[in-house]
Amino acid sequence: MTQHLNEKEKREALNRIISSETFAHSQAFQELLTYLVDASINNNPPKEFAIATEVFHKGADFDPNRDTIVRVYVYNLRKKLEHYYQHEGREERVRIEIPKGHYTVEFVATEPKRRKKSIRTRWLFIPFVILFCLNVFFIYRLYLNGSSSHFAGVIHSPVWREFMRNGVTKQIVLGDHFFFVKDSNNRQKRTILRRDDVNSVLEFQQYKAESIERRNYVQLRYPMFPKNSVWPMADLVALLSCAQVDYSLEYCSNIKASDFRDKDMLFVGSFHTLGAFEQTFRNSHFSYQVYPNGLSYRDEIVDTVITRQEIGDPVFNHIDYGIARKIPGPDHKTIYMFTSFHETGTHGIVKYFTEEETLQELEAKFVQKFNYIPDYFEILFQASGYNRTVYTTKIEQIFEIHADSAFW
Repeated sequence: MTQHLNEKEKREALNRIISSETFAHSQAFQELLTYLVDASINNNPPKEFAIATEVFHKGADFDPNRDTIVRVYVYNLRKKLEHYYQHEGREERVRIEIPKGHYTVEFVATEPKRRKKSIRTRWLFIPFVILFCLNVFFIYRLYLNGSSSHFAGVIHSPVWREFMRNGVTKQIVLGDHFFFVKDSNNRQKRTILRRDDVNSVLEFQQYKAESIERRNYVQLRYPMFPKNSVWPMADLVALLSCAQVDYSLEYCSNIKASDFRDKDMLFVGSFHTLGAFEQTFRNSHFSYQVYPNGLSYRDEIVDTVITRQEIGDPVFNHIDYGIARKIPGPDHKTIYMFTSFHETGTHGIVKYFTEEETLQELEAKFVQKFNYIPDYFEILFQASGYNRTVYTTKIEQIFEIHADSAFW
C-alpha cells in the first residue's frame, strides 16, 4: 500500500535514486523522475503535454499522437527504477513506483529483509573469495584442457614478456570505491553513501566542510568493489597462472608507498577508484575528469586539445573511454594500469591485452607509429557495449612513455 511519508522523506528517497550509479549519468531520467515526484508532492497529477513541454522542452505544437517521447521515456524510467531496486536499492524500505498507464508516482512501503549480524563485515572477504575461486577454476581449466597454448603468444609478446620473466614480486590491485557513513553512532539508522565527486580523503574532508550537518560523517572502514575491478580479473588470473607467475591481491585504499617500491603492479578499476595511483597522471599525456566523465589529450598534429566524453547510458547502449598504461615504477619496477569510467571500458581493455590476435594488432600499430615497440606506453581506448557488456574495443590514440619519466 502507499506509504504516508512527509515531504522530506519523499525527497530523500528521490535523492538516493538520482545519485545512484544507475541514474548518476542519465540527466534526462533524473529530471523526469524529479518532475514526477514534485508533481506528486504538490498533488498535481502530471499530464503528457506538460511533461513534454516542461521536461523535454517541446513546443506548444506538441502532438502526443505523433511524438511518443514522453511514453518512451516513462517506459524506460520504469525499467531503470526496476534495475535500481534489484541492485543498488534492493534494501530500500520505500520504493518509488510509476503504475503502468499513469504518470503519477507512488511511494510504496516494502518489508525490510532480515539480515545476519555480520553481513556488513563480510563485504571485506567476498571479493577475495570470488577471486580465489576464479584462480582455482582457471588453473584447473588450463590443466584439464591443456590450453596453456592459448596464452603462449600473449606471455611472449613484447608487451608482457619482460614483466613475466623479471622475477619481481607481482601485486594485483583492485580499485575500491570511496564510501562514507552518516549517522554512524546508530547502527540501525546509519546510511552508507557514495558520491562521484568524492573519491579521496581530501575530497571527503572538503565535502564535510561544506555543511555543519556533515561534521560527524566518517569514512567506511571496509572496501567495496565496483564490477569493473572484479569482472576483468578472470582474464588476468588466467594469464598469470598460465605464465606460472606468483602474485598477491590487494585493494587500492590499502596500498602503501613501499608496495610501489618493492613490487611490479597491475591496477584494475575505474577512474573513480585510482586512489594512490592518481599521482601517476601528473605527467600523463591524458587528463581525466570525473562527473561528468571525460578524457582529454593534446593532438600534436593539429595542435589542439581533444576531449572524449562517454556517450549513452551504461545500462543501455553505451560508449565508454579508458586508458591502458605501462609505466616505469620506482626502483626499476613496472606498473600496468587498466582503467575506464565503467565496466564496458575496463573489461574490453583487459580482454584486448590478454588475446594474442589483438596484441599482434597492437604491436603492428606500435611499429607503424614508432618503428619499434616501446617499453612503456599509454593508450586511449573506445569501448562500445550494452548494459555494461563490451562488444567492440578499438584504439584511438597511442603515446610512448620514456623510461626516465618521473611519476613519483
